[in-house]
Amino acid sequence: MKLLDIHQNSARKNKLDDSMIPAINIVFLLLIFFMIAGQIEARSELLQIPASSSKTALSETRVEIKIDANGRYFVNEQTVEGSLSEHLGKFVLTVETAIICHVHRDLPASALDPVLAIVGQLGIQQLSIATASQS
Repeated sequence: MKLLDIHQNSARKNKLDDSMIPAINIVFLLLIFFMIAGQIEARSELLQIPASSSKTALSETRVEIKIDANGRYFVNEQTVEGSLSEHLGKFVLTVETAIICHVHRDLPASALDPVLAIVGQLGIQQLSIATASQS
């Protein structure tokens, strides 16, 4: 009879061990999570920007293009004689160059097409169309 009790006790023990496995798994997963989370930190000291000995600030190149009511182009207050792309070629244009376009309000939107095409060809990423506020 005692032999049967030993088998029943071991079966009950195994059943108890099996029910503890999910709890043990959760504890280990939490342990791993907090070990990894404890290692993560902001490492701003690794990104150090080099110092400059120059006293001049970086100036942003701005080009203003104006289109009047007659469809004439002006670049930085100078009348454009010939093609607009040739006139813009006189300026040192980079990807960071900002172009501000002033268009007369009576002109159709298609008046901007040549400007948009040239800006796209030059790879300029900053184009602003100036508007007047309504008050």
